[in-house]
Amino acid sequence: MSFSASNLLVLAATLITITAPSQLCSAHPVVQDVTSQDQASSSSISGLSCTSSPLGMASGAIPDSSLTASDSYDWRYLPSKARLNGTGWWACPNGKPEGQWIQVDLGQYTAITGVIVQGHRSYYIRTFAVNYSNTGESNDWQKLTDRGQTVQLNGSNGSGQPVNVTFPVVLMARFLRILPLAWAGNYNYYLRFEVLGCRDFKSGMIRLVGGDDKWSGQVEIYRHDAWGAVCDSSWDMKDATTVCHQLGFIEALEAKTGLSSRESDRPIVMNRVACSGTERRLADCPFVCTGSQRCNSSTVAGVVCKPRPDELRLVGGSHTSGRVEIYRGGSWGTICDSNWNETDAGIVCRQLGFSDALEAKSAAHFGQGSGPVHMDGVSCEGSEEKITDCPSYCWEETRCSHSHDAGVICSDGNTVTTNK
Repeated sequence: MSFSASNLLVLAATLITITAPSQLCSAHPVVQDVTSQDQASSSSISGLSCTSSPLGMASGAIPDSSLTASDSYDWRYLPSKARLNGTGWWACPNGKPEGQWIQVDLGQYTAITGVIVQGHRSYYIRTFAVNYSNTGESNDWQKLTDRGQTVQLNGSNGSGQPVNVTFPVVLMARFLRILPLAWAGNYNYYLRFEVLGCRDFKSGMIRLVGGDDKWSGQVEIYRHDAWGAVCDSSWDMKDATTVCHQLGFIEALEAKTGLSSRESDRPIVMNRVACSGTERRLADCPFVCTGSQRCNSSTVAGVVCKPRPDELRLVGGSHTSGRVEIYRGGSWGTICDSNWNETDAGIVCRQLGFSDALEAKSAAHFGQGSGPVHMDGVSCEGSEEKITDCPSYCWEETRCSHSHDAGVICSDGNTVTTNK
């Protein structure tokens, strides 16, 4: 089954229903008021209290590290070049157009309403499928519809002008993947795109607070125009897994109970939560449906989520600086400072979403880490998207001590943090 871009552009009031207990969600119509194909969407999403708009491909708010692809033509046509209104393109490998995809990590659970796509006049996509996921894991991807519906552009993508495509339902996810199915030209195609949606909807959103990092903390959920806590009564790993999946993590490492409320006046809005572990949102899980949640204790629920393999963090410094640590093999570890320089530091900073590196630090400048030293002899060229794309000593177990832990000072594009 397919639907045309022209039909999508006039699509209005297509209803989707996201069910949840305690009236956290309701039917959400998608109202499209775009009058030209090259105009960004400004769809109003009733019930989500936000307006659909570009999510950051063109503006650069989505960092290069969040754009990945199955493959690319060469270093000139990387997925980071696929930004709408940019000067480059993402291109599939020459002679291998089948089975390719390009993916964007939006960084958080997001309401996705559509995309704007642009092709080259001679090499462009005619039809594509859309998949989406909360975690990005292979077993978590879902199709745009249960029927595997595809988007057919009817040749308009070959005009060289951006084409606005509104999805028939609002997708609630963190990851979006475009899979080209048909194209003009026999050997490859070019693509730029923008993702449309909104991050400002509140009801049912969750966050972790009071933890040591973004992977752990007390669970808070937004309801009735305020953030509330979750009682730890009956809180278990199934509940924690649902929270971690909604936040885009792979799984839960621990369901935390007995935590003191971060703020004394934070209301309890969920009690005796009973997730099966398969729900996509905490708000979709059963819980005691009473107007006033009476917690059997004064403590609240929390989680520790599992980071993604090769996830990076900065420790011992500030928001923009610190010892570089990488998650691998089930544990956090450091990087040895042998051959460590600003080129390597630049890859780390850009992977973390900063504009560039100001300095590469060595000799455990931000303090010694613990656990394994995961990488040694890193030698980046500067064009890599992730530090794990850089050459390093791979076949021998590193003998580097933590007195040689590598660090970075990154630039956020506005302020300079020296921490010397």
